[in-house]
Amino acid sequence: IENNLSNSCEENLDKSLDVFVSYRRSNGSQLASLLKVHLQLRGFSVFIDVERLEAGKFDNNLLQSIRQAKHFLLVLTPSALERCREDSECKDWVHREIVAALQSNCNIIPIIDNFSWPEPEELPEDMRAVCHFNGVRWIHDYQDACVDKLERFMRGELNMRGDGPMRGVGTMSTSSKGDVTPGTPSIVRAPPTYQRMHSNESGKGSDKDVNGNRD
Repeated sequence: IENNLSNSCEENLDKSLDVFVSYRRSNGSQLASLLKVHLQLRGFSVFIDVERLEAGKFDNNLLQSIRQAKHFLLVLTPSALERCREDSECKDWVHREIVAALQSNCNIIPIIDNFSWPEPEELPEDMRAVCHFNGVRWIHDYQDACVDKLERFMRGELNMRGDGPMRGVGTMSTSSKGDVTPGTPSIVRAPPTYQRMHSNESGKGSDKDVNGNRD
């Protein structure tokens, strides 16, 4: 018992970073940077992988930052998990980041922007648990309301994990495919189901696998 308590204390002490933002570089960098700005304005320390990474130490620095983070924001833009589907060797960086966050007991919060979840069984077993976390549906016209919702998740005011695959936020209704339609942020005077704005993101850059290959 003493060892378990000691390990728990050490883990808490190591969580020196508030937020790690994981994203697909091909189309998620703009939203990732936007989240960083919003959260820093609210006093959170935020890490995204365009910062402070030295050549040749990409993997160690990145994974260490995840272990130090209290919260892991997974930016899910269109097809963000596509490269994870058949990645049995865990070479894709988004896959690796998700696995590291699960192993490090980070508070995982998906940020969903025009993204459709695959079925959990279509993903490698070591990352399937990410499908069971509640997330924030990003609406570009209501950014402040979305960040308010995110902050409530981070402060533990909303339930973070469900019993089944979670596809949205807040009040949820199930569709014929088992998908979930999010409730609207409190400032939006609209029915629970609404037409979301499409992202105009054009994130620049590319993704690297563990061998340094890019898209």
